[in-house]
Amino acid sequence: MWFKSCFIYQIRDAEFADRCAASQLTAQHGFNDCLPTQPVSLGLVPPHRGLSELQLTSRQILVWKLQRQERLLPTSVVNETLAERVEALQEAESRRVGRNERQDLKDEITQELLPRAFTRNQQHMIVLDRDSGWLFVQSGSETRADELTAHLREVLGELPVVPLGALCQPEPVWAAWLSSGDLPADVEVADELTLVHPAEESTVRTKQLPWDSAEVQQLLTSGYRPSQLLLHWQDQLTLQINDKSALKRLKFADELIEQAANDGGDDALAEWEAGLHLMTAALRTFSNAWLEWCQSDPAPEPKPSNS
Repeated sequence: MWFKSCFIYQIRDAEFADRCAASQLTAQHGFNDCLPTQPVSLGLVPPHRGLSELQLTSRQILVWKLQRQERLLPTSVVNETLAERVEALQEAESRRVGRNERQDLKDEITQELLPRAFTRNQQHMIVLDRDSGWLFVQSGSETRADELTAHLREVLGELPVVPLGALCQPEPVWAAWLSSGDLPADVEVADELTLVHPAEESTVRTKQLPWDSAEVQQLLTSGYRPSQLLLHWQDQLTLQINDKSALKRLKFADELIEQAANDGGDDALAEWEAGLHLMTAALRTFSNAWLEWCQSDPAPEPKPSNS
């Protein structure tokens, strides 16, 4: 249940959460296995095995879980079969197979092989915190997070959200932190950085090199800017965050996990729900602080994505 990676969105409609809480999701929104020639299937499943409903309302949070099933058809297998078909066709008809015909053959081969492909299932949780208006999407890939939010928008009929990365301009803030040493009191920057030089299109990654070392400070002086940091925050979270405000390598404090176990007692569902609230509270507080740090020069108001 504890997220290892997360993309964060801000709800741009104050009444959206109330409409969600009142909505009734039915079996038509549930997950179904891929059809024989279907590359990907996506649908809702109960957020916990102890639940039957597809949407959980627990105090001030709403929770959904999306299951994604994908047919695994390696490109190398398709290309190898394509090469054999093209060679056989060229020999049989003494002619060259053109680009368009080659693409048509590739599409045919893909449809032929898909029913025999193995499938892989992955589950992703989405949490809407009604108190703060943050939407937390369990994903390590921006493309996958976009796919998940697009499907949830289709299910709910709307999803007026803006990615946290569109609200933040972290690079100048980070550069000021590291150059001056004036970090927020509850933030510790670990000895692992990614720095980029916009003009030279150069990237430097450091490990086991303190941010206040002469080497890192020289890079900052020469025009490099941080694009990814590994942070320890409030003794609650360790996380890697990039210039799009994507959270990866998330690790919640042992004290939070132990508290969830204590709060849940011997009830697995109660422990899961307790952990869910503790995790959401930590992500909420961090997201609020992060937005405040990075909006020293607020950008123009972005338009909600609800198409």
